[in-house]
Amino acid sequence: MFAEPRKTITHHLTRRNLLKQFAFQSLAWSFLPRLASADNGKHAPSFMRGINTYYLLVEAYRHVQKNRGASVSACVYEYLVDKLKLPEIRDKCNINAIRYWAFNDYPGPDDKLLPRTTDGRLWRNSQQIDQLALEVLAAVTEILGELGFYLVPVLSNYWASYGGILQYLVWTGELEKQDYIDALCTRRGTALYLENTLRFFSSPKVEALFQKHISQILPLFADNPAVRVIELMNEPRGKNPLSLANKPLQNGLMSSDLIAAWLNRQATWIRQSGHFNKQCPYISSGEEGWLEDPVGSVRLKSMAKGGQSYEGIDLLKNISAQTDGITIASVHMYTHMATKLIQSNNCGHDFIDQRGWTHLSNPAENTDRSHFINLAEDWILSRAQVLKAYPWYIGEMAWPWRTEETPMESPLKTYHTLYHRWASLARQKGAQGVFLWMLDGLEHRDPFYGLNRDELAVVVTGL
Repeated sequence: MFAEPRKTITHHLTRRNLLKQFAFQSLAWSFLPRLASADNGKHAPSFMRGINTYYLLVEAYRHVQKNRGASVSACVYEYLVDKLKLPEIRDKCNINAIRYWAFNDYPGPDDKLLPRTTDGRLWRNSQQIDQLALEVLAAVTEILGELGFYLVPVLSNYWASYGGILQYLVWTGELEKQDYIDALCTRRGTALYLENTLRFFSSPKVEALFQKHISQILPLFADNPAVRVIELMNEPRGKNPLSLANKPLQNGLMSSDLIAAWLNRQATWIRQSGHFNKQCPYISSGEEGWLEDPVGSVRLKSMAKGGQSYEGIDLLKNISAQTDGITIASVHMYTHMATKLIQSNNCGHDFIDQRGWTHLSNPAENTDRSHFINLAEDWILSRAQVLKAYPWYIGEMAWPWRTEETPMESPLKTYHTLYHRWASLARQKGAQGVFLWMLDGLEHRDPFYGLNRDELAVVVTGL
């Protein structure tokens, strides 16, 4: 059952928290006219200068758990405002938009994973939602809007982290639970996805369960004027043995056609379900920007001329498939040098985390830093070229720093220069926004890409 956020968010406030909440809301609502007037009555928000904070649900939930008996709303407010200091980031860093996970499909404690992987887990099982986690997500969404941010909530994940498509297949009985655990623990991950990705996008059981799940989440956004884009999935793709060989499926369609149909079907369902926020102008696939066919009209300096049919998804197909489907295109950007990091997964095992899209480089053997800076510009220009008739945005953009592979005398100044250079180019070419990956959380930090408040202020000021 769905608990309405407007009713649950203010329960059980102490006198101190009530006064704090009243003062906060009086200040926060003063930002809403700015948000509302940004559209000038049209379906085009002002440029989104964004940051990724995927972890908000989990960290807010943990803060609520540490303060049991207190108001959920007050605890979430304290986390977002006093602990994470988002108002300071908003004012000091000129950030006006936040992209965050509005899902957590990790399996339950009975699956014997390490502790804390189930914090903020929205689903106790495939049919039963966790009311406290839902209430925390409702509070996060409402308070972010009241703080004056545009919101880009993401409804699901392709990858095993926080659930992903393999978890849905387990829930519908189309995949063994151990297979999902193997993927989560970085065992057999690539093989499992190649074998099962198309099963997810073609399963009626999965589609019905996916719609049932998001029908519980969408009402959180229904009355919030700050929600500007709803993303269906983080980084969907249809990669499988046939897409790797650039061959059609048995019905003659390409893998990308199947994915485009699924994404647009979900977008249409959302609009027709009665849960859609009519103030929200856009529904996005949440994809990275892969194209089946080469981009012929852009002169590329450092990027390979071929398409990326091997990913089994096509950026242009997804947004042009139907008028009531995907309405804004999503592009991600990790066009830097390859780097291998030793990471520890949720199961306590070390694994090699390969970062950087060097497969786009031409020539492939070039490791010069300036070459990859040009590659980033090629990526923006080529995506903008095919999307010239459609709205689009960069949902994730990152460049590594603090690493031996990218020595810099002044890393923040360099990051600032590159971010401004690429964000300005994207904006010039019609992008609706750019979201940097990422703001370090209190517990979720990324030394390869992450920025704290002070670092973020240096990087984005003046954008």
